[in-house]
Amino acid sequence: MTKARHGGSAYVYSLLTGYQAPPAELKEKFPASMPGATTHYNPYFANLNLAMAAPLTTDGQVTYGEGAPKPTVDQMAKDVSAFLTWTAEPKLENRKRAGTAAVIFLLIFLGLCVGAYKNVWADKKKAHA
Repeated sequence: MTKARHGGSAYVYSLLTGYQAPPAELKEKFPASMPGATTHYNPYFANLNLAMAAPLTTDGQVTYGEGAPKPTVDQMAKDVSAFLTWTAEPKLENRKRAGTAAVIFLLIFLGLCVGAYKNVWADKKKAHA
C-alpha cells in the first residue's frame, strides 16, 4: 500500500492518525459530504469518508515486550507505516548490498585503469618532453 499511494508511509501514518469529527464549516458548505452511520471522517482520505473505523484509538493497544514503555497512538502508527514500507520492498536490502558491491568494484577498476594509463603513457609523455 505504501508504494501504491503518493506519499507512501507518510500517507499511511496520516490516514491512521487522521480520524476526527468533521469541521463545522464543512457541514455548512457540503452537508451531503458528511459521514453516514457506517462511515468515518478522515481529511487524508480522497473523499473524506472511510468505511473503516479508526484502527488505533487508545495508547497501549499493542504490547512491545517486557520493560518497553506503553506505546502511544502516534508511535503505533509510525510502526505500522514503517512495517508496511518494509514489506513493500522485500528485496531492498539485497539491492543495497549489490549497489555497494558495484561501487566498490568500480572504484577498484578505476584504480586499475589509472595505473594502466600511467604505465602505458609514461614513456610517450617523456618522448614529447
